[in-house]
Amino acid sequence: MKNELEIKNNKKKSLKKFPSLDKFKKKGKKLVDDMQQAVLISINLRNLKYFNEIYGTKEGDILIQNMVDYFCYDNENCIIGTKSYVDHILILCEGYNYSKEELISYYDDFAKSFIDKTNKEYPRAKISLDLGMCIVSKNEDFIVAQDNARYARRSIGNSYDTAVAFYSEELRKKSLEKASIIPNFQKAIDDDAIIVLLQPKYSVEENRIVGAEALSRFRDEEGNIVSPGLFIPVLEEASIIYQLDYEVLRQVVDMQKRWMEDGRKLFPISVNLSRVDLLEETFIDKIDALVEESGIPKNVIEFEFTETVLVENLTTVISKLNSLKEKGYRIAIDDFGSGYNSLYVLGQIPANVIKFDRGFVLHSINSDVGLTIMKNLVETFKEIEFEVLCEGVETKEEEKNIVECGCDVIQGYLYDKPLDLKDFEEKYVAC
Repeated sequence: MKNELEIKNNKKKSLKKFPSLDKFKKKGKKLVDDMQQAVLISINLRNLKYFNEIYGTKEGDILIQNMVDYFCYDNENCIIGTKSYVDHILILCEGYNYSKEELISYYDDFAKSFIDKTNKEYPRAKISLDLGMCIVSKNEDFIVAQDNARYARRSIGNSYDTAVAFYSEELRKKSLEKASIIPNFQKAIDDDAIIVLLQPKYSVEENRIVGAEALSRFRDEEGNIVSPGLFIPVLEEASIIYQLDYEVLRQVVDMQKRWMEDGRKLFPISVNLSRVDLLEETFIDKIDALVEESGIPKNVIEFEFTETVLVENLTTVISKLNSLKEKGYRIAIDDFGSGYNSLYVLGQIPANVIKFDRGFVLHSINSDVGLTIMKNLVETFKEIEFEVLCEGVETKEEEKNIVECGCDVIQGYLYDKPLDLKDFEEKYVAC
């Protein structure tokens, strides 16, 4: 793109010269009238908190300034910009007669160039950006335009890649739905209304359950169950997922303590933890204190992590997982086959269990080549002393193929759906 407007030469590369948000809105509204196609872009920098922990707040300030310079002052299409939060800027740009697709492509490349340069300079804390864009119509309320750009940015979700999204009414609807998740979740936490379900893990050879996975749910203001596919990414993005994970663990620990006091047999129950939890400095100590106080054996608690924990900050992640393992907890890597981590990386993880993703399992068992690959993978994991579990199993035919590949422990609707704690106890826990 080439800017056809006359851009003033008195732009100063200083946050002190950056207009306030109020001035930005007032000036922006006037500038829109003289622009061919006004485009408002909301840009959010991810991982700033972790970046500051690694490199210090001084370098963090430099990073923010670099972002301002790059997107506002070095961007020939930027007319005016402002810093609305510490890690968030708004820029008003000339879009000329370019289509939405062309604008997305341009700013996607533009953003990736900044990210690539930054991550080479600061390799220990890889950052990413979310860009939400909208067209600002003449005489449009600038506050509405700002909201629309924000809706677009927030629609991107929890991807670790830099991404660009354009505003639409559909995105607005989804954004409002996501925005309701946090207040509904906080109410559920305050009211002790987080629902914990247990889904059994079944040994085909032993013909009995050998463990269970704890899953969580809560209800919206209309009493409907909120899908974890919606609330997990939102809570992770808001960095409050630890509240959910701690509450689920608390309920599981209380239940196992009761079983122990009643003389019932304990077995491992897995609780999902997030990458966000691992990067929270005090979280491991907090959950360890909870289990320690209960008196239950630590090896009946298994912490599950998806492959995404291995995407970034691998050294820190491995250190935290080692800490959990050394304290006596079991570690499981969930959703194997849904990501792109090498066996070499997985070999560094102090895990007890590898859980094969349902999609990977179905893809593998549908061909002779796939079955051979899966069988060899199971053998390899067992050689390095991993237990192997296949999840999402729904039919006897799937079970047969999986067992022939050497995997004995299975989780899925073939055996049972997730049950509330009372139903699970009545069905599976002997008195």
